[in-house]
Amino acid sequence: MQKQPITPKGIINNYGATFAFIIAIIFFSFASQGFFSGQNLQNILVQSTSLGICAFGLTFVLITGEIDLSYGGVIGLVGAVLAGMLKDGHSIGLVTVVCLAIGLGTGLLNAILIVVLNLPSFLASVAVMFICMGAERIYNQGVTTWIRDPSVLSIVQGSVGPVPLPVLYLFALFFICWFLQTQTKAGQYVRALGENISAVKEVGIRASLLKSGVFVFAGLIFAFAGYIEILRIGGAVMYAGSHLLLSVLAACFLGTATFKAGKANFPGTLIGAFFLYTLLSGFTALGMKFYLVPFAQGLILIISVAISSARRGKIEQVQF
Repeated sequence: MQKQPITPKGIINNYGATFAFIIAIIFFSFASQGFFSGQNLQNILVQSTSLGICAFGLTFVLITGEIDLSYGGVIGLVGAVLAGMLKDGHSIGLVTVVCLAIGLGTGLLNAILIVVLNLPSFLASVAVMFICMGAERIYNQGVTTWIRDPSVLSIVQGSVGPVPLPVLYLFALFFICWFLQTQTKAGQYVRALGENISAVKEVGIRASLLKSGVFVFAGLIFAFAGYIEILRIGGAVMYAGSHLLLSVLAACFLGTATFKAGKANFPGTLIGAFFLYTLLSGFTALGMKFYLVPFAQGLILIISVAISSARRGKIEQVQF
């Protein structure tokens, strides 16, 4: 099979966001004193962890051609239960199991609504998000709960040598997700769900069961993201997942413009997460007003979707 010639358009489609990420680092390094310091780069990595982990779960779902926005509520609910149970004196082991069970349950609920009942994934997952937000409000009565136990906080706030633990968790999960999707047959079938579902059925794979498994796995990842986020900041703030809603989407769509034009992929999502927090850190260092940062992130999302959808000389509709 003859290789496609390398063209400027192809380079932009496949690596546009990567080049933009590199340009942003160079620009902020010159424009802001201290941006390229080891401490600031470490802060960017640590702050990117919850966003990146959550985006890995969404990336799995996007690969199947669906979408799952329930993480906007799952993260907050997991945080409320985590902080509340610790405050009531329960062991961190039991609390961890309960938090992961919440992710398992919400993922299973999404699978039932979307795969079994055939509801649109966008509407169904938003409904689950609101259910989780309501459950969070009922559980904690809208009160912020702080975690005071240093041994518990050290699970996330500690480090291994010079490397913070959240960064290790992020890269460990990245490798697991990348390996499962690219190096296993199941991962290839997951990709085929979004590109050629007929081929999956022809080889005897139950597409509905495979897609349900993806939603359940994504739910577990969302719960893990909530677990990491709450221990990182040291407490459960009301609706803690809502501030990640746009950023996680942006990271995933930036990823589609990083390595594979128009296709969700884990290396791209990882760079997308780092890119967003690089912009946040850089804009803050330059003195940009805090209320203008979401505006800038929204523009980046529009640009990333446009780049990832501009293929073969036309704009294709992004489908879920």
